[in-house]
Amino acid sequence: MAQTTKAMNGSVFSLSMQTGGTGAYTDISGSSQSIEMPELERFTGEAYTPDSDTGIVVFGKQKPFDVVVNVIYTEDVAESWSLLNAAFIAKTLVSIKWQPAGSTAGNDAYTTNAARIYKMQLPNGDAATSDVIVCSFTLKCTSITVTV
Repeated sequence: MAQTTKAMNGSVFSLSMQTGGTGAYTDISGSSQSIEMPELERFTGEAYTPDSDTGIVVFGKQKPFDVVVNVIYTEDVAESWSLLNAAFIAKTLVSIKWQPAGSTAGNDAYTTNAARIYKMQLPNGDAATSDVIVCSFTLKCTSITVTV
């Protein structure tokens, strides 16, 4: 197989969110910093018999996983931090959609099931730095759908 010429970096990804489990997605790319990719995993079982040196392995259901969204802290009610914070406080279902190659039509989109934010990080303060404040929101999800 020839070496690929279609590799990409993740710096142009798009990120959007939906609240309530239905409706349109809101683009939050302009006030977001990154999304941490989950590691999908299945439950496994194993047993051993005296007849063999190797085990018997079976595979079960997929485990729930975390999706972490890192956003820029602003006090604008139309931007990421305020939207996700409101969803956390109200225990509102949230679905996250990201497109690694950007939001151009035809690019793959990865969408979580509607889930709740169960962890969030408040904005910090540090007089010794001028870094941008970044906060995180963590959703406990059960599935991701890939669409083109």
